[in-house]
Amino acid sequence: MATAETKNAPPLYGWAIACAAGLVAGGVSFLLVGIEGNGSVGIAAVITLIVGVIFTIAEQPAPPAKTPADVRKAPAQAAAPTVAATAPAPAAKAETVAPVSASVAAAAEAPAPEAAPEGTKPEMLSAPVGAADDLKQISGVGPVLEGKLNTLGVYHFWQIARWSDKEVAWVDGFLNFKGRIERDDWIGQAKTLAETSASKPPA
Repeated sequence: MATAETKNAPPLYGWAIACAAGLVAGGVSFLLVGIEGNGSVGIAAVITLIVGVIFTIAEQPAPPAKTPADVRKAPAQAAAPTVAATAPAPAAKAETVAPVSASVAAAAEAPAPEAAPEGTKPEMLSAPVGAADDLKQISGVGPVLEGKLNTLGVYHFWQIARWSDKEVAWVDGFLNFKGRIERDDWIGQAKTLAETSASKPPA
Protein backbone atom coordinates (compact mmCIF):
# COMPACT_ATOMS: atom_id res chain seq x y z
CA MET A 1 0.00 0.00 0.00
CA ALA A 2 2.85 2.44 0.81
CA THR A 3 4.35 1.91 -2.63
CA ALA A 4 1.04 2.65 -4.40
CA GLU A 5 0.50 5.85 -2.40
CA THR A 6 4.04 7.05 -3.25
CA LYS A 7 3.43 6.48 -6.98
CA ASN A 8 0.12 8.39 -6.94
CA ALA A 9 1.46 11.31 -4.83
CA PRO A 10 1.86 14.74 -6.60
CA PRO A 11 5.40 15.80 -7.60
CA LEU A 12 6.12 17.86 -4.47
CA TYR A 13 9.70 18.58 -5.44
CA GLY A 14 8.51 20.12 -8.67
CA TRP A 15 6.18 22.48 -6.89
CA ALA A 16 8.94 23.27 -4.40
CA ILE A 17 11.12 24.36 -7.32
CA ALA A 18 8.14 26.31 -8.70
CA CYS A 19 7.68 28.15 -5.40
CA ALA A 20 11.37 28.96 -5.24
CA ALA A 21 11.26 30.28 -8.81
CA GLY A 22 8.19 32.36 -7.93
CA LEU A 23 9.90 33.92 -4.90
CA VAL A 24 12.98 34.72 -6.96
CA ALA A 25 10.84 36.33 -9.67
CA GLY A 26 8.91 38.31 -7.07
CA GLY A 27 12.08 39.48 -5.39
CA VAL A 28 13.67 40.50 -8.68
CA SER A 29 10.57 42.41 -9.74
CA PHE A 30 10.38 44.17 -6.36
CA LEU A 31 14.03 45.02 -5.84
CA LEU A 32 15.48 45.46 -9.33
CA VAL A 33 12.54 46.43 -11.50
CA GLY A 34 10.79 48.42 -8.83
CA ILE A 35 7.38 46.76 -8.94
CA GLU A 36 5.83 47.06 -5.49
CA GLY A 37 2.95 45.47 -3.62
CA ASN A 38 0.47 43.29 -5.44
CA GLY A 39 2.37 43.48 -8.73
CA SER A 40 5.37 41.60 -7.35
CA VAL A 41 3.09 39.10 -5.63
CA GLY A 42 1.19 38.51 -8.88
CA ILE A 43 4.40 37.95 -10.82
CA ALA A 44 5.60 35.47 -8.18
CA ALA A 45 2.25 33.58 -8.31
CA VAL A 46 2.25 33.39 -12.10
CA ILE A 47 5.82 32.11 -12.28
CA THR A 48 5.09 29.59 -9.53
CA LEU A 49 2.00 28.30 -11.35
CA ILE A 50 3.74 28.01 -14.74
CA VAL A 51 6.77 26.17 -13.38
CA GLY A 52 4.60 23.88 -11.25
CA VAL A 53 2.38 22.90 -14.19
CA ILE A 54 5.45 22.19 -16.32
CA PHE A 55 6.86 19.84 -13.69
CA THR A 56 3.47 18.18 -13.18
CA ILE A 57 3.13 17.38 -16.89
CA ALA A 58 6.71 16.17 -17.09
CA GLU A 59 6.21 13.82 -14.16
CA GLN A 60 3.05 12.10 -15.52
CA PRO A 61 3.63 8.34 -16.00
CA ALA A 62 3.84 6.92 -19.54
CA PRO A 63 0.86 4.83 -20.80
CA PRO A 64 1.14 1.14 -19.93
CA ALA A 65 2.60 -1.15 -22.58
CA LYS A 66 0.29 -3.63 -24.32
CA THR A 67 0.20 -7.04 -22.74
CA PRO A 68 0.15 -10.31 -24.74
CA ALA A 69 -3.55 -10.64 -23.87
CA ASP A 70 -4.31 -7.32 -25.61
CA VAL A 71 -2.36 -8.46 -28.67
CA ARG A 72 -4.42 -11.68 -28.86
CA LYS A 73 -7.70 -9.73 -28.66
CA ALA A 74 -6.84 -7.49 -31.63
CA PRO A 75 -6.81 -10.26 -34.35
CA ALA A 76 -10.07 -11.65 -32.99
CA GLN A 77 -11.78 -8.26 -33.42
CA ALA A 78 -10.29 -7.82 -36.91
CA ALA A 79 -11.60 -11.21 -38.01
CA ALA A 80 -15.23 -10.23 -37.34
CA PRO A 81 -15.72 -8.27 -40.64
CA THR A 82 -14.61 -11.31 -42.69
CA VAL A 83 -17.56 -13.30 -41.31
CA ALA A 84 -19.95 -10.52 -42.31
CA ALA A 85 -18.33 -10.24 -45.73
CA THR A 86 -19.01 -13.90 -46.48
CA ALA A 87 -22.68 -13.61 -45.50
CA PRO A 88 -24.03 -12.80 -49.03
CA ALA A 89 -22.77 -16.17 -50.36
CA PRO A 90 -26.30 -17.74 -50.55
CA ALA A 91 -27.10 -15.33 -53.41
CA ALA A 92 -24.91 -17.51 -55.66
CA LYS A 93 -27.44 -20.33 -55.30
CA ALA A 94 -30.15 -18.14 -56.77
CA GLU A 95 -27.91 -17.31 -59.72
CA THR A 96 -27.29 -21.01 -60.44
CA VAL A 97 -31.01 -21.80 -60.23
CA ALA A 98 -31.89 -19.11 -62.78
CA PRO A 99 -30.02 -20.69 -65.76
CA VAL A 100 -31.57 -24.08 -64.97
CA SER A 101 -35.10 -22.67 -64.98
CA ALA A 102 -34.31 -20.73 -68.15
CA SER A 103 -33.16 -23.90 -69.91
CA VAL A 104 -36.33 -25.72 -68.82
CA ALA A 105 -38.45 -22.88 -70.18
CA ALA A 106 -36.53 -22.93 -73.47
CA ALA A 107 -37.06 -26.67 -73.78
CA ALA A 108 -40.78 -26.20 -73.19
CA GLU A 109 -40.97 -23.55 -75.91
CA ALA A 110 -38.96 -25.61 -78.45
CA PRO A 111 -41.14 -26.87 -81.32
CA ALA A 112 -42.05 -30.52 -81.30
CA PRO A 113 -40.32 -32.66 -83.94
CA GLU A 114 -42.31 -33.12 -87.12
CA ALA A 115 -44.11 -36.41 -87.52
CA ALA A 116 -42.81 -38.89 -90.07
CA PRO A 117 -44.63 -38.71 -93.42
CA GLU A 118 -47.39 -41.22 -94.10
CA GLY A 119 -46.99 -43.99 -96.64
CA THR A 120 -43.97 -46.03 -97.60
CA LYS A 121 -40.58 -44.64 -98.52
CA PRO A 122 -39.59 -45.64 -102.07
CA GLU A 123 -36.34 -47.45 -102.76
CA MET A 124 -33.74 -44.75 -103.30
CA LEU A 125 -30.35 -44.81 -105.03
CA SER A 126 -27.05 -43.64 -103.52
CA ALA A 127 -25.91 -42.58 -107.01
CA PRO A 128 -27.40 -42.53 -110.53
CA VAL A 129 -27.21 -45.67 -112.68
CA GLY A 130 -25.19 -44.40 -115.61
CA ALA A 131 -26.22 -40.88 -116.62
CA ALA A 132 -28.90 -39.21 -114.53
CA ASP A 133 -32.11 -38.20 -116.31
CA ASP A 134 -33.10 -34.55 -116.68
CA LEU A 135 -35.97 -34.56 -114.20
CA LYS A 136 -36.80 -30.98 -115.18
CA GLN A 137 -38.58 -32.47 -118.23
CA ILE A 138 -41.42 -33.40 -115.87
CA SER A 139 -43.93 -30.56 -115.82
CA GLY A 140 -43.70 -28.71 -112.49
CA VAL A 141 -40.11 -29.78 -111.68
CA GLY A 142 -37.59 -26.96 -111.69
CA PRO A 143 -33.86 -26.85 -110.86
CA VAL A 144 -34.48 -26.49 -107.12
CA LEU A 145 -36.93 -29.38 -106.99
CA GLU A 146 -34.66 -31.55 -109.13
CA GLY A 147 -31.85 -30.92 -106.63
CA LYS A 148 -34.12 -32.00 -103.76
CA LEU A 149 -35.07 -35.20 -105.58
CA ASN A 150 -31.42 -35.98 -106.33
CA THR A 151 -30.54 -35.40 -102.66
CA LEU A 152 -33.34 -37.76 -101.70
CA GLY A 153 -31.95 -40.44 -104.08
CA VAL A 154 -34.17 -39.98 -107.17
CA TYR A 155 -32.21 -39.63 -110.44
CA HIS A 156 -34.25 -41.41 -113.15
CA PHE A 157 -37.68 -41.38 -114.77
CA TRP A 158 -38.06 -45.10 -114.31
CA GLN A 159 -37.78 -44.64 -110.51
CA ILE A 160 -40.72 -42.24 -110.43
CA ALA A 161 -42.70 -44.38 -112.90
CA ARG A 162 -42.51 -47.33 -110.42
CA TRP A 163 -43.86 -45.44 -107.38
CA SER A 164 -46.98 -46.95 -105.81
CA ASP A 165 -49.74 -44.87 -104.23
CA LYS A 166 -48.17 -45.28 -100.75
CA GLU A 167 -44.76 -44.27 -102.05
CA VAL A 168 -46.25 -41.21 -103.77
CA ALA A 169 -47.90 -40.30 -100.46
CA TRP A 170 -44.55 -40.62 -98.62
CA VAL A 171 -42.63 -38.42 -101.09
CA ASP A 172 -45.50 -35.91 -101.19
CA GLY A 173 -45.50 -35.69 -97.37
CA PHE A 174 -41.71 -35.62 -97.05
CA LEU A 175 -41.35 -32.73 -99.51
CA ASN A 176 -44.57 -31.08 -98.28
CA PHE A 177 -46.00 -30.99 -101.83
CA LYS A 178 -49.65 -31.18 -100.67
CA GLY A 179 -50.83 -33.41 -103.53
CA ARG A 180 -48.66 -31.85 -106.22
CA ILE A 181 -47.37 -35.20 -107.53
CA GLU A 182 -50.88 -36.41 -108.33
CA ARG A 183 -52.06 -33.05 -109.69
CA ASP A 184 -49.13 -32.83 -112.14
CA ASP A 185 -49.35 -36.58 -112.95
CA TRP A 186 -45.68 -37.26 -112.32
CA ILE A 187 -46.22 -41.01 -112.68
CA GLY A 188 -47.75 -40.74 -116.18
CA GLN A 189 -45.13 -38.22 -117.34
CA ALA A 190 -42.29 -40.34 -115.94
CA LYS A 191 -43.55 -43.48 -117.75
CA THR A 192 -43.65 -41.64 -121.09
CA LEU A 193 -40.19 -40.06 -120.60
CA ALA A 194 -38.67 -43.35 -119.41
CA GLU A 195 -39.52 -45.00 -122.75
CA THR A 196 -37.30 -42.57 -124.69
CA SER A 197 -34.60 -42.17 -122.03
CA ALA A 198 -31.23 -43.87 -122.47
CA SER A 199 -31.20 -44.66 -118.74
CA LYS A 200 -32.76 -48.01 -117.92
CA PRO A 201 -33.31 -49.81 -114.61
CA PRO A 202 -30.75 -52.50 -113.74
CA ALA A 203 -31.70 -56.01 -114.78
